[in-house]
Amino acid sequence: MQKTYLFILLASLCFLSFETQATVIFVDYSSAGTNTGASWTNAFTTLQPALNAASAGDSIFIAEGTYKPTLDPSSGTASGNTRDYAFYLDKDIKIYGGFAGTEAALSQRDIGSNPVILSGDIGTSGSNSDNCHHIFITDGLSSAAVLDGVTITGGNANASSGSITYSGQTIEKKFGGGLYNYSSSPTLTNLTISGNAAIHAGGGLYNYSSSPTLTNVTISGNTASSYNGGGLYNYSSSPTLTNVTISGNTAIIAGGGIFNYNGSSPTITNTIFWGNKTGSSPPTTNVAGADIKNASSSTAIITYSLVQLASSSYTSGNSNLLTTNTNMVYATDPSFNDASDPDGADNVWMTADDGLNIINSPAYGVGKSSGAPSTDITGASRASSPSMGAYEGFITRYYVDIDATGTGAGTSWTNAYTGLQDAIDASSVGDEIWVAEGTYI
Repeated sequence: MQKTYLFILLASLCFLSFETQATVIFVDYSSAGTNTGASWTNAFTTLQPALNAASAGDSIFIAEGTYKPTLDPSSGTASGNTRDYAFYLDKDIKIYGGFAGTEAALSQRDIGSNPVILSGDIGTSGSNSDNCHHIFITDGLSSAAVLDGVTITGGNANASSGSITYSGQTIEKKFGGGLYNYSSSPTLTNLTISGNAAIHAGGGLYNYSSSPTLTNVTISGNTASSYNGGGLYNYSSSPTLTNVTISGNTAIIAGGGIFNYNGSSPTITNTIFWGNKTGSSPPTTNVAGADIKNASSSTAIITYSLVQLASSSYTSGNSNLLTTNTNMVYATDPSFNDASDPDGADNVWMTADDGLNIINSPAYGVGKSSGAPSTDITGASRASSPSMGAYEGFITRYYVDIDATGTGAGTSWTNAYTGLQDAIDASSVGDEIWVAEGTYI
């Protein structure tokens, strides 16, 4: 009898283990199979059907390509105003971009080589006037939900009034052009939130009663055209930011980078704020609140980070109080690769040539090691003393061009070394050398 009970117990445990095994669902816009998501061959060709099919604990693998919303969150159908279309999620699933469409495991993906873009540009290409109001809406997620390895761009929450309803929540069309979290705290990793807008607040990211975790994230080129929080707006929200780069965002009133409101207290570590603007005629970087603004019992707990103004600009007198400010770098240019070209010459985010990568930077190697990720947004290993920002960066870059006629100091293409060995001799561990076309002996 005992043996019989033992057999039944073991069989039951095996059955439970089988039943709870997570599923991987595949998405590839170029797939020509059965569109079931069961394999790369039969992948879903759009993202929202995969989000709908997934259960809590499942993973979604997305192949290289640009994906646009195809359904209205209010009805779950392709009807109504197409500008109300968005990707939407209220289950704790894991979403990973960066696949070529042949991989069998997450460890095989290459985000830089296989960019995945979630775009709101559903109308006239290059014009945001008819773009989706929101790219991605979440409700009720925990940290078990993951969004990793994608670029979010082209959302335009520019409606002065009106809302959509999702999962019983009212989502206003004037907040959160890129990502709108409602009572959600997902894990956001290896992410670029760029080129989104909101007429009111949270051009890039809007958090309402939400505390997501952001790691290796760039928030760049987002705007709040009539109010606050060009890059990120927190309402009763306390997200955690680690190794984030917040640059080139604009808010007309305040908080070009981040605006915190109604008891919001984000914890910010190893993060760079630079080139964020506030005000009008024209917006500027050199005023208090251009990168961080706190209001209505809000504070920013920030350490090991670079901010764009002097320490006197972050006091309680101007609502930019930083409750902790250990190991800060104030009013010092982070030495971006090329801030005028944030995604770099290859026009692909999360690669080494990105304009927001750092070179010979005061942010290099001075971050907090505890809690820092082991790799940066490009997949490069971080040092034991990591850099601030989403990119680990380089100590120095040297240029080599056999045809250069400048000073020969190796500091630019004009003044490049003409011999490779000169650059090798000058470089140290962590440096990089760029070599122009030619034959070198």
